[in-house]
Amino acid sequence: MEWQPTVYLVPFVFSALLSFGLFLYVVVGRTHLLDRPVVRMFVALTFSIAVWAVGDVFQLLTTGLLAKRAWLGVQFIGASGSTLGLLGFALAYTDNDEWLTPRVFALLAVEMVVALGLLATSPRYHQLYVVTVDTATDPATGLVMLDRTLGPAATLHVVYSYALIVVAIALLLRAAVRSDEFFRSQSLAVVVAVTVPFVVNVGWFVGLGSGGNLDFTVLGFSFSAVALWYAISRYSLLAVSPVARKTVVENMADAVVVVDQEGRIVDANPAVGALGVSRPSTLVGERAVEAIPSLAPVLADDDPADELSVETDDGTRHFAVSRQPLESAAAGTTLLILRDVTEQRQIEQRYQRLIENSSDMITVLGADGRIKYDSPAIEGLLGYDQDEWVGRRGRERLHPDDQDRMVAEFLQGVDERFHTSRHEYRIRHANGSWRVFESFASNLLHDPVVEGMVLNSRDVTDRKRRERELERTNERLDEFASVVSHDLRNPLTVGNGYLQAAKEGDMEALEVVEEAHERMERIVDDALELARQGDAVQQTESVDLTTAARRAWATVETGDAVLQFAGEGTVAADRDRLRRVFENLFRNCVEHATTDDGPVTVTVGVEHDPSAADPAVTRFYVSDDGPGIPADRRERVFESGVTTNDEGTGFGLAIVESIARAHGWSVVAEESETGGARFAFAVSGSTTG
Repeated sequence: MEWQPTVYLVPFVFSALLSFGLFLYVVVGRTHLLDRPVVRMFVALTFSIAVWAVGDVFQLLTTGLLAKRAWLGVQFIGASGSTLGLLGFALAYTDNDEWLTPRVFALLAVEMVVALGLLATSPRYHQLYVVTVDTATDPATGLVMLDRTLGPAATLHVVYSYALIVVAIALLLRAAVRSDEFFRSQSLAVVVAVTVPFVVNVGWFVGLGSGGNLDFTVLGFSFSAVALWYAISRYSLLAVSPVARKTVVENMADAVVVVDQEGRIVDANPAVGALGVSRPSTLVGERAVEAIPSLAPVLADDDPADELSVETDDGTRHFAVSRQPLESAAAGTTLLILRDVTEQRQIEQRYQRLIENSSDMITVLGADGRIKYDSPAIEGLLGYDQDEWVGRRGRERLHPDDQDRMVAEFLQGVDERFHTSRHEYRIRHANGSWRVFESFASNLLHDPVVEGMVLNSRDVTDRKRRERELERTNERLDEFASVVSHDLRNPLTVGNGYLQAAKEGDMEALEVVEEAHERMERIVDDALELARQGDAVQQTESVDLTTAARRAWATVETGDAVLQFAGEGTVAADRDRLRRVFENLFRNCVEHATTDDGPVTVTVGVEHDPSAADPAVTRFYVSDDGPGIPADRRERVFESGVTTNDEGTGFGLAIVESIARAHGWSVVAEESETGGARFAFAVSGSTTG
């Protein structure tokens, strides 16, 4: 690609840079205003002008026909975009936002899209836009330029674009004429900025000027960029729009007052009547603090108030004040917007009183986990002063075991907008105790009024204690039912057997029946006591293991099973409960260990601590020589309802484990030396053997 040097390069490049710089100035420096249509249209206009200028610079520098036609296409896109951008800006600036719709601009762009298609398509259709196109040396500038003969489509496109530009300029001129004196300089700056490059382009199109075929529109853009930048920085263009004065300011509910550097009122809307002014239309020219005394705190040189209260016939009214400096011809002019927030303040006071008198504690945490607010309820619930924890991390008053969990849940809630959740945790009371709290968390970090994670917390310590007590009561009731239904079976079976013998004439059997009934009565009594008093064994005595085992063996239907002993000893235990342990284990052995090879042998063994001067029983066990318990089932055999016998209830070993726990022992299921099952008890607090 060949390039041609030219003295026009510097001003053309400078103009392009100015245009692009204006675009960046608005996008970067006025980011907070990009949600306004007038600013978005202005950005579209300045960007399109920058594209047009860049295309013009490279079309000027290149000499080849293809390169020039390509950059001509870039120019066309920039010019079309700037035409639509100018019209959009004019519509937004002149308060005609109802025309700023995608449908309207899509219809306006149809002609431009068709023209671009004709410009870029095959020669057959291209001639509708450009009849002939070639490069030639321009005699006026000595540069290789495009030599074109425009077709009817090009003429139509130019006329159409000029018509849109004229409409835009007309809208801006009308705005300048109708604007108040305060905003007229701003409006005229805009009109001049968009008119100058338009006039230059028209002159080039009709062949006026001494530049031959060279288009100086881009140089006009440099003037536009300077004028628009001046309007933005000097007259607050884009920040304050003058056109909505009649339709917005005059009818808005907020009071608007413009005060110059000397403190005189330049303008005021009718809404200032809410400040106690009887005739707002007569305020212009008056000193603000004399005409509206309530404005004095707002206009103070040092630390001006951002809210004021006014006494009116309807009572006290509260106004939030927004200050906007206006860098106009009268330097130091300030725009005041006063919004009536009386109802909002009343609602805030109402909720403030509700919070202050609530028995629940309201806490607000920042995104960093630091406490921003605690309601007065903290004084009664936790014993702290209301502001004692403000600024400190909330995790510091949590129980150490709850901190990691709550921090993780807090961070999850922070990341999720509008997150709500419920939590339970422990908080340290001022007296050092721990209280259980239930909190409902709401993520209001994005709410500009709250800006925090709100916790509504209630002390549930007493409730949790009652729940635990109820849970323990239910457990004891369940155990009572299990004990009664399971343990009564053995003496009932024995009693029924001997009762049948008594019916057949063996009257001595009635003694055994009586003993069985007494046994059942003791079981019921003990179960009731266990249900009422809990698991713990209150009193123990020295019980001989061999004797306890033999008595238990006599009350269980063991058939041909054999009982043997491996050692002797005594333990500190509740005699009846220990006997019940043996009964349940013997019954379990007989039911599960009997095989076709012969009767089961049950062994009661004792282990001693050899290091003790008077060796004490440290372990005792009950084992059998049956098939044993699979290793993967040994940990579950003590669970209620677990059984491998269709006729069993699954409560026997659960009762054994419960009684062992009541004594402070532990019990495990193991494999015996013969491969059968062994239930070993680790004994604490035993007597010597």
